[in-house]
Amino acid sequence: MAFTLTNADAARFLRTLRVTTQTALAQHSLRKDSVVSASFLALAAKGTGEWKFPAAGVASADGLLLARIIRNAGEPPCLEIQAQGLSGLQLYAHRGARVELSPGRSLEGVFDRDGRLRLTLDGGAIDEVDLAAFDLHLTDEKP
Repeated sequence: MAFTLTNADAARFLRTLRVTTQTALAQHSLRKDSVVSASFLALAAKGTGEWKFPAAGVASADGLLLARIIRNAGEPPCLEIQAQGLSGLQLYAHRGARVELSPGRSLEGVFDRDGRLRLTLDGGAIDEVDLAAFDLHLTDEKP
């Protein structure tokens, strides 16, 4: 029997390796109880006009958080950050967090028991372009 590795197999292996590595690093942070932060970077989300936040959301670099914009008629838009999986929920539930959009521009809130953080975006002060890259930092000690 000859072993053959197709391009699809190689891509699947590399994705699995990336996710496993990032999850292991996040779990290491959990055990160390060190300062936890997550980075978000949207690579290519262009609409017919200017840059738009992707409808599917933006995953954090470690894969433990997913950020989306929630738009309800008559209300200002809301940045919703949801913890993903058991590791994400253990790390973020009931924790205070600060989202740094750019130097001097940040939003603060608390994750609920379901690992969800909702931050209201002030339409005049924060544009969707500001959400192309941002960082989240936990602001409290692990309960």
